[in-house]
Amino acid sequence: MTQRRIPVTALLGTNMFFSGVTYAATMPYASLVGVDTLGMSPGLFATIMSAGAIVGTFVSLGLGYLSDKLRDRRLLVLITALAGILAHGLIYIAPSQASFAIAMGLIMPLAGASYGQSFGYLRVYYLKHRPDKADFMVTSLRTVFTLAWIIVPPLAGWVAAEFSIFNVYLASSLSYAVMAGVFALLMTDASTAVQMPAPVREKGASLLSVFALRPGILAGLLGLIVMVGAMRLLTLSVSLFIVTDLGGTVTDVGFYAGITAAVEAPCMMLLAYLTTRLSKETLLAAAGLVMAVFMGLSSVLTNMTALYWLLLLNGLGTAALMSVNIPYIQDAIKGRVGLSTSLMDIVAIAANLLGAAGFGILAGGGNYRLALGVAAGLSVVGAAIMAFGNLSRLGRPKPVTA
Repeated sequence: MTQRRIPVTALLGTNMFFSGVTYAATMPYASLVGVDTLGMSPGLFATIMSAGAIVGTFVSLGLGYLSDKLRDRRLLVLITALAGILAHGLIYIAPSQASFAIAMGLIMPLAGASYGQSFGYLRVYYLKHRPDKADFMVTSLRTVFTLAWIIVPPLAGWVAAEFSIFNVYLASSLSYAVMAGVFALLMTDASTAVQMPAPVREKGASLLSVFALRPGILAGLLGLIVMVGAMRLLTLSVSLFIVTDLGGTVTDVGFYAGITAAVEAPCMMLLAYLTTRLSKETLLAAAGLVMAVFMGLSSVLTNMTALYWLLLLNGLGTAALMSVNIPYIQDAIKGRVGLSTSLMDIVAIAANLLGAAGFGILAGGGNYRLALGVAAGLSVVGAAIMAFGNLSRLGRPKPVTA
């Protein structure tokens, strides 16, 4: 194994933790900032988020393709992190509907790709230096990402309540700066410049053959989009639901996210074990049903205490949809780790678009209970698509074929 001069694993863990901070500090409060604080209508807010999702689709596909072509994957993570500094820094420095629209609709599509690009890089790095530990390291570092969700949302909620809600964007901007610093440091060590050899096209095969998806993956990706889209609709609606319907506060929103993550972390360890006993398709379809139960029950609650108890279900379902999906998607296109990993961004972007559109349609009259009920139905639909599109892969793990 190549001798290294810097602690790569520790740096990648630091990167994933602060990547988690960028999401954990802002996602629970996005609708509160856009709708409640800046005065946007739910429709305008949804339009901005949808526009960002559409732009992000093209950005992620382009970056995924480039990441398999460039000699240095580290540069793409650095560029996306710098975009994050700019986007969330703009909202903090000049809070307005215009700055929010520019940041979320135009700049964040590039910054949001840092998550997928980080996972693409670390998988290729460990495939080169520790191939026997590659899957374990992907799962472990995703757990580090989750730790940020345990720590940050309650703290961010307290800061937002006591000082200014825009401080959550300052925290995110500074976290992107740490991520940029990590990859700038990695670029000083030649051994961290890694790349996968391009797959060899068989004689007579078309150019598109090297991008072929394995059987069932299209149904799986569509199912994931619908299930994660339901989660996005939940995320956009639940903070307003807590404040308006359950009589909670911004601090309660933070505790909601933090408790979910605290449940999610040990569930990920359980899921790592279950992946040796059950196929990824089985676990993901089951997760969609668990989330449907959580969202359906939440839609009829009348107090925060009951919601807190239901977060056991939220943490379990979220853990599966946010961790098992990574190796599932990274196996989608044989030999194309970067392009496969970019599909993570495509799933997330399409899900964001679905969730934002649902929020704009359903929450316009302030009926957040209806939004949660519809999210539950969507999650069932997504689980069904995943299951019925992969019937032959349900049950015990089966080898992935090209």
